[in-house]
Amino acid sequence: MAVTTDGRASRAVLRVCLATGFVTLLDSAILTVAAPALRSELGATTAQLQWILAGYSLTFGLALVPAGRLGDRLGRGRPLAVGLALFAAGSLVGATASDADVLVAARLLQGVGAGTANPQVIGLLQDHYAGPARARALGAYASTGAFAMVLSPLVGGGILSGLGPAAGWRVAVGLAAPLGLAVAVVALRVLRRGSTRAGGLTPRGAPGRDGGAGDGRAAGRPAGEGLSASRARGGRVGGGFDAVGLVLVTLVTLGLLVPFVAEGPRAVVLPLSLGVLVAAVGALVVWEPRYARRGRTPVLAPALLRSPTYVLGCVVAAFSFGAALGYSAVLMLFLQDGAGLSPVQAGLVTTPGAIASVVAANLSWRLFRRFGRRGVTVAVGAKALVAAGTALAVAVAPTSTVVAVLVLSQVLTGVVGGLTISPNQTLTLEGAPGTERGVAGAALQLVQRVAATVCIAAMTGTFVGRTDGAVPGVLDAHRDGLVVVSAAVAALALVAWAASLLDERLARPAAR
Repeated sequence: MAVTTDGRASRAVLRVCLATGFVTLLDSAILTVAAPALRSELGATTAQLQWILAGYSLTFGLALVPAGRLGDRLGRGRPLAVGLALFAAGSLVGATASDADVLVAARLLQGVGAGTANPQVIGLLQDHYAGPARARALGAYASTGAFAMVLSPLVGGGILSGLGPAAGWRVAVGLAAPLGLAVAVVALRVLRRGSTRAGGLTPRGAPGRDGGAGDGRAAGRPAGEGLSASRARGGRVGGGFDAVGLVLVTLVTLGLLVPFVAEGPRAVVLPLSLGVLVAAVGALVVWEPRYARRGRTPVLAPALLRSPTYVLGCVVAAFSFGAALGYSAVLMLFLQDGAGLSPVQAGLVTTPGAIASVVAANLSWRLFRRFGRRGVTVAVGAKALVAAGTALAVAVAPTSTVVAVLVLSQVLTGVVGGLTISPNQTLTLEGAPGTERGVAGAALQLVQRVAATVCIAAMTGTFVGRTDGAVPGVLDAHRDGLVVVSAAVAALALVAWAASLLDERLARPAAR
């Protein structure tokens, strides 16, 4: 079918990207709301609950790099559709799970699917848009994700309250199956369409061969096959992906994760985990530079590790992202198991904070333009203060006011979080060497997902461990767990603040 030069193809691609982001983020947040119900209905142990909540982030992060390479070589369309199909399959398996172990496996599969689809979305937006048009497309993608985060607690809570915990958690977990399959089918149709337009691919918003605005399409090439895929056909791109490096990163993650989820004797688990962690880090330090010297693209490019701005920005992103996801999971457990709120009521507690985050994120570019890294440092420091204040307030507030305190805390956290994420990401990626910009984004996401995996497991394990045996619905019996987790969030935010402050100070001599 001939596609005219009015940009319809690029708009269709954008709609597929937005739908993909919406479905994956909606599902992830809904599961957090459903966690107390599925834990009770399946009789999940603490370790199983940790894997259900954290396993998704683990496989999501590990799938990013090979999936990105696959998209570079085959074009974006097929990997995107396959990723969505895997995501939907995991949702279906999870919804019909007969025990907690099956649900763990389903969440791991969903993580692989989402991690396969995500790089294709980012690649498509980069391939089909340039300049101001790309900024608008990325902004639309971020806004769609934010909308999903606002909507998901209400959708999940409504399903659970309407159907009850026994059927509700299954419907909530399975909701992504039809949605994911529908988007996969549309993606295959849209991203297989060819164009009769002559010439090479011109991203929408960039000058075309005739001097007009490009629309992101190329003659005779599927719409889903962008610049990266074209380069792959023309020659070697990065020399494959770093399988050994990926295995070593997995071992590092497991070395950090296992102490929080293993149910064996700690005298055995801790030394074994520490040994695996040290050996994997050592091997990674040796392997990655050697792999790079062969002309290949490693998972963690040595050039990135030599950039203080990039490394410190990754620390800020990892600690902030991990703390946010870990605390979100614990908060839902506290509100439902501790405060005795219904799923809908628990969702209403977190919704104002999600809305505040969206508003702040839309204003964050002003903070970035005026203050740069200094603005990020102040916002992250404010987040540490909010978390510390939350811990103190929850510890001493009268029982009747704790939920109100948490609503206010969520709003303040949403504001400072929204002001932090995009500016820090921009500054971090700007700190990457020009030759490594392509892998810098994937490495940043990988680091964030590793941090999220560990933080979710550690925080949920801490909360459940401190509230085991507490009477459900008795808030005071659950306070201690939330106070400890809030204090941990404050500590993580303090580390992120120190990293941002250090980057700010290191940048001053260079600016003179």
